[in-house]
Amino acid sequence: MHWRTWIGWLAVTAGAAASLVALAPFAFAELTMAAAGLDVNIMPAPANPAQFRPRPGRAAGTVVDGHWRVEKIAPGTWAIGEPAADPDNYEYLLVGTRRALLIDSGATLDHDIRRAIAGLTKLPVTVIPSHLHHDHTNGLGHFRDIALIDLPETRAGAQGNDVRLGRYQYARPGTVDFTVTMWIKPGETIDLGGRSVTILSTPGHTTNSVSVWEPAGKRLYTGDFLYPTTLYAFVPDSSLATYVTTINRLLALLPRDTRLYGAHCCRNDAPPQAPWLSTRDLEDTRTAIKRIQSGDLEGRGFIIRRFPVNNRMTMLTLYPLANR
Repeated sequence: MHWRTWIGWLAVTAGAAASLVALAPFAFAELTMAAAGLDVNIMPAPANPAQFRPRPGRAAGTVVDGHWRVEKIAPGTWAIGEPAADPDNYEYLLVGTRRALLIDSGATLDHDIRRAIAGLTKLPVTVIPSHLHHDHTNGLGHFRDIALIDLPETRAGAQGNDVRLGRYQYARPGTVDFTVTMWIKPGETIDLGGRSVTILSTPGHTTNSVSVWEPAGKRLYTGDFLYPTTLYAFVPDSSLATYVTTINRLLALLPRDTRLYGAHCCRNDAPPQAPWLSTRDLEDTRTAIKRIQSGDLEGRGFIIRRFPVNNRMTMLTLYPLANR
């Protein structure tokens, strides 16, 4: 065969391989959505399933409306859990003297989180999704005041202030439509009256992920960027390299004794409670990712792979060539 023909075939093969790598996250997003619809778990099992089980004992907080578990974690600050959601979601309500901020809106379309909020504050509530996946945006339709991180990606999905989530933003068939009343630039501060929080762009799990930083309380609300149990880093806009960059920024910003409150339960060293972590867990996640990237960390699974992070956390990624 002529050498030019060989070069042509090599180019075609390389192009096909590059396409497979680029499309793999979308293919497996479709696979996981289909599996979720059939209530089938396709993720590789953890080496120690007990790693994700909270200790026996009474869960923190009070059940409201038969669905929400409301736990006060600081003055004017509540964690609102959804034990019936899979995985167990947590939202956070921060109340100032003039208004309140709700981080995430609830995981289901069938339960209105305002019923849990009604007993906590009568002030106007603005909700901000930590990112746009279904289990963080399904309740947006219950609210008039909705804040959204102002990024090219989120603006691209909007007609003016009206947003319709794309299939991979929402991570399920179907969608949620909502109207944004407040676009928040990364690093912008929101004054709630007597307390201020800063909206940080924290991509890694998704490109539009945000964390809410409250310096006065040394609390960071991280959404799905960091939480106990299993971090997802295989969805179409996940990125291991971006995870590391974001962790580096956070570690440079946060005091060592900051508490990081994530969006899913539970810690394994206590009965069910608001799922908090520390800056040490950020460091452990960075170390694990670097070992994944170097091939030095042993994982489970073939295409979607599970890697240990520490004794509270694992991370799901794709096979090495598809990890960015």
